[in-house]
Amino acid sequence: MTDFDISRRGLLGVLAGAGAAAFAPKSWAAAAADWTLAVTNAPAEGYADSAMTRLHGRMPQGLRGQLYRNGPAWFRYGDDITGHWFDGDGMIQRYDLTSDGVRHSGRFVDTFKRRTEQAAGKIMMPGFGTPAAPGAPVSGPDDVNAANTSVMRVGDELWALWEGGSPYRVDPHSLETKGPQTFRDDLKGMAFLAHPKVEPSGRIWSAAFLGNRAWIWQLDPKGGLERGELVELPLAGYAHDWAVTERHLIFPMQPWVMDGLALPISENMKWKPELGLQILVVDKADFTKRRVYELPAAFYFHTGDAWEDADGTLHFDVCLTGTPEFGAKGGHDIVRGKFDRTAYAASELALVSLYPDGRAVSRPTGVTAEFPQTDRRRQGLRRDRVVHVHGETPGHPGARALALFDWKTGKRQTHDFGDAALVEEALFVPRGSGELDGWLVGTVLDLKARATQLHVFDAQHLDDGPVASWQGQHATPLGFHGTFAAT
Repeated sequence: MTDFDISRRGLLGVLAGAGAAAFAPKSWAAAAADWTLAVTNAPAEGYADSAMTRLHGRMPQGLRGQLYRNGPAWFRYGDDITGHWFDGDGMIQRYDLTSDGVRHSGRFVDTFKRRTEQAAGKIMMPGFGTPAAPGAPVSGPDDVNAANTSVMRVGDELWALWEGGSPYRVDPHSLETKGPQTFRDDLKGMAFLAHPKVEPSGRIWSAAFLGNRAWIWQLDPKGGLERGELVELPLAGYAHDWAVTERHLIFPMQPWVMDGLALPISENMKWKPELGLQILVVDKADFTKRRVYELPAAFYFHTGDAWEDADGTLHFDVCLTGTPEFGAKGGHDIVRGKFDRTAYAASELALVSLYPDGRAVSRPTGVTAEFPQTDRRRQGLRRDRVVHVHGETPGHPGARALALFDWKTGKRQTHDFGDAALVEEALFVPRGSGELDGWLVGTVLDLKARATQLHVFDAQHLDDGPVASWQGQHATPLGFHGTFAAT
C-alpha cells in the first residue's frame, strides 16, 4: 500500500462518515437586500447565448477572445440551503469578445454532486461547510466535487477546478461537461488545486494538500502528467493558493488546522496562531531540497505571483488578514442573506520577502485587496505591478473598486464603481510585450441595474475608467476565478 492509498482511504472514511450527519435548513431571506442577487440560484438550464448591450466605447482593436469565469451558482432547494457559499454548484460563464461586441452564455458543470441533488430535489452532499444528508451516496472525493472555483484552458479543453478533487473537463465552445480528468488510475480523485501555476513555457504546476503532506503535480502544456511526488509539510494547515518562482515552489501554510477527521471542514478547523505562518520553499528540480520560513500568524485566501532576485531572495504578493473568520462563518451567512461588515477584517495587500539568511519579512501596504492578478506571461519572473479588487461598502459583501499597485514606485491607480457594485476579478490580456501593456477585462454585478456588466480597461491607465462597457440580460451569481483565451 502506498502513502497515497493511505491518504485517500482516510479521506474516504471522513466522507462516508459524514453521511449520517443531519442537516437542519434555515429559511432563505427572500426580502433581504439586493446584494442577495449574488447568491441567488441561476436558471437550472443555464443561460442561453445572448448579446450584451453596449453601454459606451468600442471593442479595442486586437482584443478578441473568450473570458471564462467559474463560481457557485446553485445554493438552495426551497428552504434547504447549502451550508456554505463555497459549496454551491459550479457554473461556467462564457463572454465572447468580438469586433461586434460581447455575447454571453452560461452552463452548470454536470458533476455527480449536482446530478444527485437535482434528482433528489435537496442538498445532500458534504462539502467545505455543508454536512451530508442521511444516505448521501459518497464513495470518493469526486462524488462531492462541486467544480465551482476556477477554470483554465488546457489544450482543446477547459478544466473546471475545485479544491479537493479532479479537474472536470468541459468543452470550451458548447460548455458541455466531458467528465473528471484522471491522470492515472491510482490518482483518481486526487485533489488538484483551483490555483494551478502556468510557467511562460506552458508547464503547469499544481498541488493537493493531504494533512501534513502535499502531492505536487507537474504537467506538460497539454495537461499530460510529467511528474508527481509527495512532500512533507511543516504544518497541516489550510492553503487555498500558493506561488512559484522560476526555480522554486512556495507553500505558505497558515495555522488554520484540521481538528480531527470530520466534515464539514469549516466547522472542524481550529485557529492556532501560536503555530505562526510557516512557508515551505521547495526546489523545482529536486523536491528534497527544501527550507521553511516563519512569520507571525496570518490568514490568506490568495497570493499574486512570485519572483526571485539574483541573490536568491524570494518575493510574493499576498492578501492577508488576521483570522479565518470569513471562511469559517461568513460563507455560511452569505447564502442566508446575512452579512455584517464589522464582523470580518478586510484583507490587506502585502509583499512577503524570504531572504537567503532565513529571515522572512512581510510589508503591508494598508490597501484593502483581494483576487490579485498579474501579467501571467511573467509567472514566476520579476515584475512590479499587481491588479486587485479593492474597497468595501457597508451593508453588503464584495469589493466596489478595481485597483493597481506598483511595488517599485509604491503608487496605485483605482477605479471605483460605486456602492451598488460587486466587483469581480479582472484578468490581464496582452497587447504589447511590456509589463501590463494591454487590457484588463472583468465583470461587475450592478445591483441597481440588476445585471452583470463586462468592462474593458487600458491596463496602464486604470484610473481613466473603462474604455468600453457592456451590460448583460442577467444578474449572474458572483463568481470566483477565470481565464482568458485570446483568438
